[in-house]
Amino acid sequence: MIYDLTNPLHRKQFVTRANRMLAKKCTNAVLADETKRTINQNSYLHVLIRIMALSTGVKESYAKSVYFKQLANPDLFILETEDPVTGNSIQSLRSSSELTTDEMSVAINNFRRWAEENGYYLPDATFDEDERAIFKTPQDEQAFKQAEIETARASMYID
Repeated sequence: MIYDLTNPLHRKQFVTRANRMLAKKCTNAVLADETKRTINQNSYLHVLIRIMALSTGVKESYAKSVYFKQLANPDLFILETEDPVTGNSIQSLRSSSELTTDEMSVAINNFRRWAEENGYYLPDATFDEDERAIFKTPQDEQAFKQAEIETARASMYID
């Protein structure tokens, strides 16, 4: 969530949310004016999500929402808000476009770890200062390139 703390309404919303998280003893990170996730990170993530969709027989949107956001990264993506009319607690999912580069790196690593724990292999890469993917092994690079081809060919089934 992004708050402009020079705006009195945003400041009040920030304090309310922070107090709610403190009461729940949530794990949180507070970031200020961080760089948004990169296009290369996002492209890499979407190939990983498509691999999971193809491997499990679900739609890409389901793999992203459930596997990536809710199961692998609940602390980063599940937002608790209060309905302004009923006062009931509502859960919603944060958009990955709101992530910083560091948050995206954490989210991708969490996703890869979650997939591995559940018996699925996702190629491992990091990004250099120019945001180019650097694969951990030649096998990871080969698997990633093959996955790009296969998921593109199967797009009618997973989109």
